[in-house]
Amino acid sequence: MFTIRDVKETDREVLFAMEKEFYEGPACDHTVPEENFEATLKECLRSRQYARMLMLEDETGVVGYFNMSLTWSNEAGGQTVLLEELFFKPEARGKGYGTKVFAWVEEEYPDAKRYRLEATPCNEKAIALYKRLGYEGLDYYQMIKER
Repeated sequence: MFTIRDVKETDREVLFAMEKEFYEGPACDHTVPEENFEATLKECLRSRQYARMLMLEDETGVVGYFNMSLTWSNEAGGQTVLLEELFFKPEARGKGYGTKVFAWVEEEYPDAKRYRLEATPCNEKAIALYKRLGYEGLDYYQMIKER
């Protein structure tokens, strides 16, 4: 049985280990300092207003995590759910859990006008899943300015 639940303080150790693996894998092209994990966990425990961290479990225990942000988009004309991070431990991959996470998001946020995510070009399996679920590529060049 696959379940999705909000993160708890007691998830810290297993969550941080998975986040580290996520940022060292093909889903991301850079690492993130662990203090960012701490800040995100703190915010997600404080409020679900604009960030939410979810733990993914099956009968074996925690098998992954999912991080999302909520925002308003003028371009989309309403709420946008930013699907920030989706990670499964290797033994949980290929079981259809990713599809279940995306179905959960659409059920949990039915009034969202847009669901948005990003992927590194080399993460081909993830991109194939996203396309199968109806996601389309954007011809945007993304830019950031760190502070």
